[in-house]
Amino acid sequence: MIPQNHFEGKDVVEGEAKLQFPLSSRVFYNPKMRLNRDVAVLLIKSYFESRPIRICDPMTASGVRTIRFLLECAYVDSVVASDVDPVSAEFANRMLQLNELSDRASVTSSEANALLSNSADRFDLVDLDPFGSPAPFFESALRATADGGILAATATDMAPLTGARANACFRKYNVMPLRAEFDKENAVRVLIACLCFASARLELGFRVVFSHASDHYARVYVQVKKGRKAANEMIRSIGYLEYCPDCMKRVQRLSLAEIKGECEDCRLETKIGGPIWLGQLWDKELVRKMGWNAVTISSSHLSDLQKLLGRIQEEAEAPPFYYRVDTLVHRLRTNPPKVTDVVAALRADGYMASLTHFHPNGFRTDAPQLQVMSKVAELAKGNVRYA
Repeated sequence: MIPQNHFEGKDVVEGEAKLQFPLSSRVFYNPKMRLNRDVAVLLIKSYFESRPIRICDPMTASGVRTIRFLLECAYVDSVVASDVDPVSAEFANRMLQLNELSDRASVTSSEANALLSNSADRFDLVDLDPFGSPAPFFESALRATADGGILAATATDMAPLTGARANACFRKYNVMPLRAEFDKENAVRVLIACLCFASARLELGFRVVFSHASDHYARVYVQVKKGRKAANEMIRSIGYLEYCPDCMKRVQRLSLAEIKGECEDCRLETKIGGPIWLGQLWDKELVRKMGWNAVTISSSHLSDLQKLLGRIQEEAEAPPFYYRVDTLVHRLRTNPPKVTDVVAALRADGYMASLTHFHPNGFRTDAPQLQVMSKVAELAKGNVRYA
């Protein structure tokens, strides 16, 4: 059952799209996903710069994503959209007519896997935006994406992805997650790992070009590549994370054989998460282009979008698995310094350090774990060293 819409009898404008919801409408529209759609529009404008492209929106709901792609992205030639709910499909068709786009898009009522599997042609971009997990649609979406095209996927089931429901994560994504302070980054890496498994089975590879975790969801964009060579190169970024819940030391392991089972610093038992994606989360050049192009899109949340891109542009250069000041000071039993002061102090000591979009108190650094703890303690209490 589609949730009751909160915009009954109202007109909605998002970007350049116009929607008119009748009274007693059950068609779902989520205003909290505006930033998600802003980023999607911006990525299309920044990645596809010189040729007409075809897009598939197999879970279109109100049709707002399809409409925005057509109105705001110059190189989008056509969109094939669908929704399993016939009422939503009919509504999306009416909204295409309202926005004078019926000649550039088609909307049918079809289950997403059926639509993607039965497509005669491949798409330059397939955008999966389900309620819950996108994992059941990965293989059909990969098959429907052109070589060099983009597959985008949103996951809203953050409890399994962040490790709060570990068994559910293993069932859905075939990953045993860690429950740690870097939970939102962990969610993105689990999601990519699951997509990696599906790609490898099809002898396809991919390159991650963008990702983010905002509000209640994780979102990834990958460039799909054909062939065993690409698949083999992709799976080299799959590994395990060994984590000490006491001192919060984290070590990346490329195989189970490398796992020690004991923290090298405090000698306590470690926790293991994986298999997980250990590779890049962003294409730095694409992030820069998106930052330049941000002012060209119609967004009511432009400052939020620019802040997101600014943080990502900074952290794209930094090591994985961020720290959180609030978690560190809880361990140290002291008052929290400002996260910006921690970043500045680590940089002054010659380390790489940056803020992260994943958490307001989060930061990344290549400083050793003990140095991180020591610096936070020093800033909080004045020359108090961690031992």
